[in-house]
Amino acid sequence: MKIRGREINFLRTVKTTSDISKLCPDGNIERVEELFAGTIADTLENGAKIIHFLNEGYEKNKKLDDPSYEPKIISVEEIMLLDEKTFEALLKSAFESFNVGAETTIELEDSKKKEMNQATD
Repeated sequence: MKIRGREINFLRTVKTTSDISKLCPDGNIERVEELFAGTIADTLENGAKIIHFLNEGYEKNKKLDDPSYEPKIISVEEIMLLDEKTFEALLKSAFESFNVGAETTIELEDSKKKEMNQATD
């Protein structure tokens, strides 16, 4: 989605998940929906922070892939200055990215499973 001439994309990363979980009650990411059950001010600010974190994940990963790339992370303040229709569309797109990241399952190779089991013993 384009905002003020730049494309806003999202990626759920480990850091993004960590940042969002810190907003959630008891730090429990499974309670993310509760961030939208409070006052309208809290709901909008939480939405803006989630958009920011997911965009930051995308932008910083793009920098890793292309060291010459300069990240253009959308700020919470900039998000809060959007009109409501644009904000809602951006939040919907961010949550689509958030949910895609949540559904990803990775199977470890047997050697990796052994290494992880040994590390926890």
